[in-house]
Amino acid sequence: MYMIKKASEISGVSVRMLHHYDKIGLLSPQKSENGYRYYTEEDMACLQTILFYKYLGFPLKKIKSLIEKDNTEILTHLKRQLNLMQKEKEKLLTLMETLQKTIDYEERKITMSTKEKFSGFVYQDNQKYEEMAIDKYGKDVIEKSMKTLKGKEVEFTEKLNQIFTSFAENMAKGVEATSKENVELAKSLHEYICQYSFDCSIEAFSGIGYGYKENSEFKSNIDRFGVGTAEYACNSIQKYVSEAR
Repeated sequence: MYMIKKASEISGVSVRMLHHYDKIGLLSPQKSENGYRYYTEEDMACLQTILFYKYLGFPLKKIKSLIEKDNTEILTHLKRQLNLMQKEKEKLLTLMETLQKTIDYEERKITMSTKEKFSGFVYQDNQKYEEMAIDKYGKDVIEKSMKTLKGKEVEFTEKLNQIFTSFAENMAKGVEATSKENVELAKSLHEYICQYSFDCSIEAFSGIGYGYKENSEFKSNIDRFGVGTAEYACNSIQKYVSEAR
Protein backbone atom coordinates (compact mmCIF):
# COMPACT_ATOMS: atom_id res chain seq x y z
CA MET A 1 0.00 0.00 0.00
CA TYR A 2 1.05 3.58 -0.59
CA MET A 3 0.28 6.63 1.49
CA ILE A 4 -1.02 9.61 -0.47
CA LYS A 5 2.37 11.40 -0.62
CA LYS A 6 4.04 8.31 -2.09
CA ALA A 7 1.17 7.76 -4.53
CA SER A 8 1.61 11.37 -5.62
CA GLU A 9 5.37 10.95 -6.14
CA ILE A 10 4.94 7.75 -8.18
CA SER A 11 2.10 9.00 -10.38
CA GLY A 12 3.03 12.65 -10.72
CA VAL A 13 -0.48 13.62 -9.61
CA SER A 14 -0.50 16.29 -6.90
CA VAL A 15 -1.79 15.48 -3.42
CA ARG A 16 -4.39 18.20 -3.89
CA MET A 17 -5.65 16.54 -7.08
CA LEU A 18 -5.78 13.12 -5.39
CA HIS A 19 -7.92 14.69 -2.66
CA HIS A 20 -10.17 16.07 -5.41
CA TYR A 21 -10.50 12.65 -7.08
CA ASP A 22 -11.53 11.24 -3.71
CA LYS A 23 -14.02 14.05 -3.11
CA ILE A 24 -15.83 13.52 -6.43
CA GLY A 25 -15.81 9.72 -6.05
CA LEU A 26 -13.47 9.12 -8.97
CA LEU A 27 -10.78 7.37 -6.91
CA SER A 28 -11.48 6.73 -3.24
CA PRO A 29 -8.69 4.83 -1.47
CA GLN A 30 -8.92 3.05 1.86
CA LYS A 31 -8.75 5.25 4.94
CA SER A 32 -7.35 4.41 8.35
CA GLU A 33 -9.03 5.40 11.60
CA ASN A 34 -6.87 8.52 11.79
CA GLY A 35 -8.03 9.58 8.29
CA TYR A 36 -4.86 8.73 6.35
CA ARG A 37 -5.43 7.53 2.80
CA TYR A 38 -3.82 4.29 1.62
CA TYR A 39 -3.61 3.36 -2.06
CA THR A 40 -3.55 -0.31 -3.03
CA GLU A 41 -2.04 -1.68 -6.24
CA GLU A 42 -5.59 -1.79 -7.62
CA ASP A 43 -6.02 1.90 -6.76
CA MET A 44 -2.77 2.71 -8.55
CA ALA A 45 -3.90 0.75 -11.61
CA CYS A 46 -7.15 2.71 -11.55
CA LEU A 47 -5.17 5.96 -11.27
CA GLN A 48 -3.15 4.98 -14.34
CA THR A 49 -6.41 4.41 -16.23
CA ILE A 50 -7.66 7.85 -15.16
CA LEU A 51 -4.46 9.49 -16.38
CA PHE A 52 -4.67 7.75 -19.74
CA TYR A 53 -8.24 8.97 -20.22
CA LYS A 54 -7.23 12.50 -19.16
CA TYR A 55 -4.40 12.46 -21.70
CA LEU A 56 -6.90 11.48 -24.38
CA GLY A 57 -9.02 14.52 -23.53
CA PHE A 58 -11.84 12.94 -21.54
CA PRO A 59 -13.40 15.18 -18.85
CA LEU A 60 -13.40 13.82 -15.28
CA LYS A 61 -17.19 13.38 -15.32
CA LYS A 62 -16.94 11.13 -18.38
CA ILE A 63 -14.00 9.20 -16.91
CA LYS A 64 -16.00 8.56 -13.74
CA SER A 65 -18.89 7.27 -15.82
CA LEU A 66 -16.62 4.95 -17.82
CA ILE A 67 -14.91 3.56 -14.73
CA GLU A 68 -18.21 2.99 -12.92
CA LYS A 69 -19.62 1.23 -15.97
CA ASP A 70 -16.70 -1.22 -16.21
CA ASN A 71 -15.54 -1.07 -12.62
CA THR A 72 -13.86 -4.51 -12.57
CA GLU A 73 -12.71 -4.54 -16.18
CA ILE A 74 -9.41 -2.63 -16.18
CA LEU A 75 -8.35 -4.64 -19.27
CA THR A 76 -11.38 -3.26 -21.13
CA HIS A 77 -10.22 0.29 -20.41
CA LEU A 78 -6.62 -0.46 -21.41
CA LYS A 79 -7.67 -1.96 -24.74
CA ARG A 80 -10.00 0.97 -25.43
CA GLN A 81 -7.25 3.45 -24.54
CA LEU A 82 -4.69 1.66 -26.73
CA ASN A 83 -7.07 1.85 -29.67
CA LEU A 84 -7.66 5.58 -29.07
CA MET A 85 -3.93 6.23 -28.71
CA GLN A 86 -3.18 4.38 -31.93
CA LYS A 87 -5.58 6.76 -33.68
CA GLU A 88 -3.88 9.71 -31.98
CA LYS A 89 -0.52 8.32 -33.11
CA GLU A 90 -1.69 8.21 -36.74
CA LYS A 91 -2.94 11.77 -36.47
CA LEU A 92 0.32 12.94 -34.83
CA LEU A 93 2.42 11.27 -37.54
CA THR A 94 0.38 13.07 -40.20
CA LEU A 95 0.88 16.39 -38.42
CA MET A 96 4.62 15.71 -38.08
CA GLU A 97 4.82 15.00 -41.81
CA THR A 98 2.93 18.23 -42.52
CA LEU A 99 5.27 20.18 -40.23
CA GLN A 100 8.34 18.71 -41.92
CA LYS A 101 6.97 19.66 -45.34
CA THR A 102 6.36 23.18 -44.05
CA ILE A 103 9.93 23.41 -42.74
CA ASP A 104 11.23 22.16 -46.10
CA TYR A 105 9.07 24.73 -47.84
CA GLU A 106 10.42 27.57 -45.71
CA GLU A 107 14.05 26.43 -45.86
CA ARG A 108 14.31 25.37 -49.50
CA LYS A 109 11.15 26.92 -50.96
CA ILE A 110 9.80 23.51 -51.94
CA THR A 111 6.33 23.77 -53.46
CA MET A 112 3.58 22.92 -50.99
CA SER A 113 -0.11 23.01 -51.88
CA THR A 114 -2.67 24.66 -49.62
CA LYS A 115 -4.26 21.25 -49.09
CA GLU A 116 -0.93 19.81 -47.88
CA LYS A 117 -0.52 22.67 -45.40
CA PHE A 118 -3.66 21.53 -43.56
CA SER A 119 -3.18 17.78 -43.79
CA GLY A 120 -3.88 16.35 -40.33
CA PHE A 121 -6.02 19.29 -39.20
CA VAL A 122 -9.61 18.14 -38.98
CA TYR A 123 -12.81 19.99 -38.26
CA GLN A 124 -14.38 17.19 -36.24
CA ASP A 125 -11.98 15.99 -33.55
CA ASN A 126 -13.22 12.57 -32.28
CA GLN A 127 -14.56 12.09 -28.78
CA LYS A 128 -14.80 15.61 -27.38
CA TYR A 129 -16.75 16.89 -30.38
CA GLU A 130 -19.07 13.91 -30.32
CA GLU A 131 -19.85 14.57 -26.64
CA MET A 132 -20.56 18.26 -27.27
CA ALA A 133 -22.78 17.34 -30.21
CA ILE A 134 -24.76 14.88 -28.06
CA ASP A 135 -25.28 17.58 -25.43
CA LYS A 136 -26.54 20.02 -28.06
CA TYR A 137 -28.58 17.86 -30.46
CA GLY A 138 -29.42 14.73 -28.46
CA LYS A 139 -28.03 11.21 -28.40
CA ASP A 140 -30.43 9.73 -30.96
CA VAL A 141 -29.61 12.34 -33.61
CA ILE A 142 -25.86 11.97 -33.14
CA GLU A 143 -25.91 8.15 -33.05
CA LYS A 144 -27.82 8.19 -36.34
CA SER A 145 -25.32 10.72 -37.66
CA MET A 146 -22.32 8.55 -36.68
CA LYS A 147 -23.93 5.55 -38.38
CA THR A 148 -24.47 7.57 -41.58
CA LEU A 149 -20.88 8.82 -41.46
CA LYS A 150 -19.30 5.41 -40.79
CA GLY A 151 -16.71 4.56 -43.43
CA LYS A 152 -16.84 8.07 -44.93
CA GLU A 153 -14.97 9.96 -42.20
CA VAL A 154 -11.89 10.72 -44.31
CA GLU A 155 -13.95 11.88 -47.29
CA PHE A 156 -16.12 14.10 -45.08
CA THR A 157 -13.11 15.57 -43.30
CA GLU A 158 -11.39 16.40 -46.59
CA LYS A 159 -14.48 18.20 -47.86
CA LEU A 160 -14.77 20.19 -44.65
CA ASN A 161 -11.08 21.07 -44.76
CA GLN A 162 -11.50 22.28 -48.34
CA ILE A 163 -14.36 24.56 -47.31
CA PHE A 164 -12.55 26.06 -44.32
CA THR A 165 -9.40 26.46 -46.42
CA SER A 166 -11.49 28.43 -48.94
CA PHE A 167 -12.99 30.55 -46.15
CA ALA A 168 -9.48 31.31 -44.87
CA GLU A 169 -8.19 32.16 -48.35
CA ASN A 170 -11.14 34.49 -49.03
CA MET A 171 -10.64 36.17 -45.68
CA ALA A 172 -6.92 36.69 -46.46
CA LYS A 173 -7.86 38.26 -49.81
CA GLY A 174 -10.21 40.70 -48.09
CA VAL A 175 -13.42 39.21 -49.48
CA GLU A 176 -16.47 40.13 -47.39
CA ALA A 177 -17.76 37.26 -45.24
CA THR A 178 -21.27 37.93 -46.58
CA SER A 179 -20.19 37.85 -50.24
CA LYS A 180 -21.94 35.60 -52.73
CA GLU A 181 -19.00 33.20 -52.99
CA ASN A 182 -18.83 32.76 -49.20
CA VAL A 183 -22.59 32.22 -49.02
CA GLU A 184 -22.08 29.47 -51.60
CA LEU A 185 -19.39 27.93 -49.39
CA ALA A 186 -21.80 28.03 -46.43
CA LYS A 187 -24.44 26.35 -48.59
CA SER A 188 -21.97 23.60 -49.54
CA LEU A 189 -21.07 23.11 -45.88
CA HIS A 190 -24.76 22.75 -44.98
CA GLU A 191 -25.29 20.26 -47.80
CA TYR A 192 -22.27 18.19 -46.74
CA ILE A 193 -23.52 18.00 -43.15
CA CYS A 194 -26.93 16.84 -44.41
CA GLN A 195 -25.34 14.33 -46.79
CA TYR A 196 -22.72 12.82 -44.52
CA SER A 197 -24.04 13.42 -41.03
CA PHE A 198 -27.64 14.23 -40.17
CA ASP A 199 -30.69 16.02 -41.56
CA CYS A 200 -29.58 19.45 -40.37
CA SER A 201 -32.37 22.03 -40.30
CA ILE A 202 -31.58 25.61 -41.24
CA GLU A 203 -32.04 26.61 -37.58
CA ALA A 204 -29.64 23.90 -36.40
CA PHE A 205 -27.10 24.97 -39.02
CA SER A 206 -27.34 28.53 -37.75
CA GLY A 207 -26.58 27.22 -34.24
CA ILE A 208 -23.61 25.27 -35.57
CA GLY A 209 -22.29 28.46 -37.14
CA TYR A 210 -22.50 30.36 -33.86
CA GLY A 211 -20.80 27.43 -32.17
CA TYR A 212 -17.79 27.88 -34.44
CA LYS A 213 -16.96 31.27 -32.92
CA GLU A 214 -18.46 30.91 -29.43
CA ASN A 215 -17.19 27.44 -28.46
CA SER A 216 -13.48 27.62 -27.63
CA GLU A 217 -12.82 24.05 -28.83
CA PHE A 218 -14.37 24.61 -32.26
CA LYS A 219 -12.94 28.12 -32.60
CA SER A 220 -9.40 27.01 -31.80
CA ASN A 221 -9.56 24.14 -34.27
CA ILE A 222 -11.03 26.16 -37.15
CA ASP A 223 -8.72 29.11 -36.56
CA ARG A 224 -5.82 26.83 -37.43
CA PHE A 225 -6.75 27.62 -41.02
CA GLY A 226 -6.13 31.28 -40.22
CA VAL A 227 -6.86 33.39 -37.15
CA GLY A 228 -10.40 34.71 -37.46
CA THR A 229 -11.65 31.95 -39.80
CA ALA A 230 -14.19 30.68 -37.25
CA GLU A 231 -15.94 34.03 -36.89
CA TYR A 232 -15.62 34.72 -40.62
CA ALA A 233 -17.28 31.36 -41.44
CA CYS A 234 -19.99 32.03 -38.85
CA ASN A 235 -20.86 35.35 -40.49
CA SER A 236 -21.06 33.65 -43.90
CA ILE A 237 -23.30 30.95 -42.47
CA GLN A 238 -25.67 33.49 -40.89
CA LYS A 239 -25.93 35.33 -44.23
CA TYR A 240 -26.75 32.04 -45.96
CA VAL A 241 -29.30 31.18 -43.26
CA SER A 242 -31.04 34.56 -43.57
CA GLU A 243 -31.38 34.09 -47.34
CA ALA A 244 -32.53 30.47 -47.04
CA ARG A 245 -35.32 31.15 -44.56
